[in-house]
Amino acid sequence: MSPLSLPCDSASVLGSAYNNVYNGKSRHISLRHSYVRQLIKDSVIIMDFVCSAQNVANPLTKGLARDLVIKTARGMGLKSISKTFYGGNST
Repeated sequence: MSPLSLPCDSASVLGSAYNNVYNGKSRHISLRHSYVRQLIKDSVIIMDFVCSAQNVANPLTKGLARDLVIKTARGMGLKSISKTFYGGNST
């Protein structure tokens, strides 16, 4: 079975995920850090870098301009809702 690809737009997160040295500065994430590293080592997941402009998950994590929300929604495969859906006709 091929590994699950996890796109990530943070180079520092990718660096810490693939780095085997734990420096102890982020104790609150040590368990998650070791679990993610183990999943990478076992070839369950692969973390790939994706620039923020191409990250389709951005509308789910931060506020974006309308055009970027539309672009990423299309990238997710979401369809546009017509204006008549919102009750333009109140019968």
